[in-house]
Amino acid sequence: MKDETAAFLSGLCLIHCLATPLLMTAGGLGVLGSLFSAEWVHIALIIPIAALALISLPQGRKRHGRTYPALTGLGGLLLLIAAFFVPHDTEALFSVSGGLLLMGAHLANRLHCHEKATVETTA
Repeated sequence: MKDETAAFLSGLCLIHCLATPLLMTAGGLGVLGSLFSAEWVHIALIIPIAALALISLPQGRKRHGRTYPALTGLGGLLLLIAAFFVPHDTEALFSVSGGLLLMGAHLANRLHCHEKATVETTA
């Protein structure tokens, strides 16, 4: 369940990163636009994303023995964190790349855990 929740949150992050510039360009959204671009929204998204990644990916590695989902997820998480410190014009690139890596890592982690459980129940 953690991987599904984490992939969902990473997806929300992607939507936020892609939709905010488009909506802002479409014509000042007033309060909604300022809410989407507020720094606290970024922090509110990164905290549960980081917590879930740091919990679920290592647990999955222990369960299924594959390292690449955890390493991919760590790379994605580092890109999301780096997005706070890069120039504004590259922030979206870092955020979208990090979000995609994290989503892929969580979905791979879930798949490998499911495969391991299937093997264990049929053995």
